Amino acid sequence: MTDQPTCIKFNSKRILIFLLAIVAALVTLSIWGQRIRFFGVADIRGYWHEFLLDLLMSAFYLDAEGNVPTFANALLLFIPSLLLALIGAWKNSIKDKFRFHWIGLALIFLFLSFDEAAVLHERLIKPMRQFTNAGVAFFHFSWVIPGMIAVLLFGLAYLMFFLHLDKKFKILFFVSLAVYIGGVIGGEMISGYFAANLGQKNYTYAVAASLEESVEMVGCAFIIYSLLEYIKQYLPEGMTLKVS
Repeated sequence: MTDQPTCIKFNSKRILIFLLAIVAALVTLSIWGQRIRFFGVADIRGYWHEFLLDLLMSAFYLDAEGNVPTFANALLLFIPSLLLALIGAWKNSIKDKFRFHWIGLALIFLFLSFDEAAVLHERLIKPMRQFTNAGVAFFHFSWVIPGMIAVLLFGLAYLMFFLHLDKKFKILFFVSLAVYIGGVIGGEMISGYFAANLGQKNYTYAVAASLEESVEMVGCAFIIYSLLEYIKQYLPEGMTLKVS
């Protein structure tokens, strides 16, 4: 049997709209569910109604773990890892100067996806509070301190890589990463402020946390869009896989 090349092409704009629609739906369900949790409903009409309300309050809350938004967020981080791995493989085949930077990015997003699913970063909160004594106000979730250091090191390591990009992709990658990091670090600091001053078991915190998580997901959606645009510009014929 002869190898048959399979060409894969993507419509980046449609994919972005689809991903943003999913994020909008998740944040709406999250806020709606927490409104029911804290303010209740007029009446519960049977066991199925009660089951659906419980599902809405727990399975769709963006600040909870091990639920639908957790899976969606981990998947949104895995997709860039896959796209970056494909770009990295192509760059390696042509011996591009920055091929290892692309592969490094693929590994970073793979780790972020795993971290999101396994909730590793939140395990740093207690030891970082003890180490820095900064677990108040904006640093209530103290894992943001090593997070900011990691972002700084990332920026230094990838400065030359960023500068070599065309202007279009400088803008796309910078904006999408800024939104994502703003949601991850900045949003977590804002949520921490509400948690430190109001606690975490109230509707105000639930809304703030839901919006913070949604900004992170929006940023990730734009990262996927930016990578698809990069592939479309530099591989206009699409990616070809040989099926044996």
